[in-house]
Amino acid sequence: MADIRVCSFNVKGMNLPAKRSQICMALKKQKVNFAFLQERHFRRGHVPNLSTTTFNQWFHGLSRSGSSRGVSIAIHKNTPMVVRSTLADEDGRFIFITGSIGTQTITLGSIYAPNAGQADWLCRTISSFQEFAEGITILGGGDTNVALDPTIDTSSMTFGALRRIRSCLASVGLVDAWRTLNPSVKDFTFYSGAQKSYKRLDYLFVAPSLLSVCTNATTIGSILLSDHAPVFLDIKFSFLPRPQYSWRLDSTILSHQDTVKDIHKCISEYFSINEQDKVQSGTIWEAHKVVVRGHIISLCSHLKKQRESTILSLQKDIQSLESLHKKHFTQSVHDRLSRLRSELKNILNSRTAKLYLSA
Repeated sequence: MADIRVCSFNVKGMNLPAKRSQICMALKKQKVNFAFLQERHFRRGHVPNLSTTTFNQWFHGLSRSGSSRGVSIAIHKNTPMVVRSTLADEDGRFIFITGSIGTQTITLGSIYAPNAGQADWLCRTISSFQEFAEGITILGGGDTNVALDPTIDTSSMTFGALRRIRSCLASVGLVDAWRTLNPSVKDFTFYSGAQKSYKRLDYLFVAPSLLSVCTNATTIGSILLSDHAPVFLDIKFSFLPRPQYSWRLDSTILSHQDTVKDIHKCISEYFSINEQDKVQSGTIWEAHKVVVRGHIISLCSHLKKQRESTILSLQKDIQSLESLHKKHFTQSVHDRLSRLRSELKNILNSRTAKLYLSA
């Protein structure tokens, strides 16, 4: 048994290399297998090569009239899914893919609704998804521009339109995973600075049968890299093999003088001790690689823990302030929240720059 983590995330643009790198790193850190991304802003003929990232399979829905929309589905390189067919519209508002993992058929979809006529569009799109879908179905909606439960999620739509959307979802056998697993919780995925209000506009729709194998309730992340928060869902599947990992040197540690001195010291001590023994030089040389690698892994782990501790501390503070701001719309809390987000963004930008220099 292994977990599949699914994420729906309205990224608000991925044209900048630094932004793409940060989003991919954030998804990798969250151990996401399938990422449904919306509002990417890629233009036809100008889609960057993303297959060299942790996610080696990318499927895009591109707009024929500019770069204001766009949706994607990204699959982690350790998720052995073989894709058989895809379906995308001409406006860059949905992308559906069907494939298999072993003998299990699975269909994934990523949708991005328009600002007007959402009910008609969603009903048409969900019906198209049902006709296309096979096997297990998961549909991610980022910024659907619809709050499905207006008493909790807030919404300006009429109850008639909302009833139509709910009825359409029920007819194709899909449920809002987060609300189903959190029936009375009030949380949001989007903050409007102009309206000074929160809404839950981002969803993961799944078949009700999948809810029984969810290892955790769906979770809503923090609003950091976009003006929307990502939504996550963990599902336990028996057909997904556990990934195999191999070690690779993080060359960025060689930019730290203290670390380089420490490695030199380790090598000197190793040879000073072992060259005195009656052991063949070839054996000593091969063994030293193992010793040095173990030492470097230890150093990398220490540096990573320090860096991640700082990032985690900032993220917890941001999460705490977000919860406070959702309850009390005070300017002082909003100012502190903006300051911490800016500080975290600077750290992430610095880390991204180091990765580009070491590439």
